[in-house]
Amino acid sequence: MDVTSHSIGQLREWKTLAEMRAYLGIRGFAIVVSRSFQKLEDKMPILLAEMRDDITGSPFTREFIVGSKKWSYNGDSENPVFSYHFEDHDNLKPMLKVMQNYNAIIETTYNNVDRFELTEDFAEYLLLPV
Repeated sequence: MDVTSHSIGQLREWKTLAEMRAYLGIRGFAIVVSRSFQKLEDKMPILLAEMRDDITGSPFTREFIVGSKKWSYNGDSENPVFSYHFEDHDNLKPMLKVMQNYNAIIETTYNNVDRFELTEDFAEYLLLPV
């Protein structure tokens, strides 16, 4: 005897979703499943609060660097960047990796400076009223 592990209703729902995805796919639409940035709030509230404060004060800045407070950085006054420090955030590098996995930030490191950009979706999320 073959025991089914899913109800008929569940199987029909999956079939309908697969057909809708196929319909949209052949018409050039992409279906993107994204993670909730709210989950990042739960995982790293202090870092996100700092990012929210920064972008609220400078709503068109997207780039940031990470490093130690002991280091100096000579940036371009025409292109301001935010900075986040290891001394303020335990596990900063692993947190940034998680943020990359959530498509909240993109790594743009160059010149031996750990550099990232906020994605536009994440920037808009940070600018929402709390």
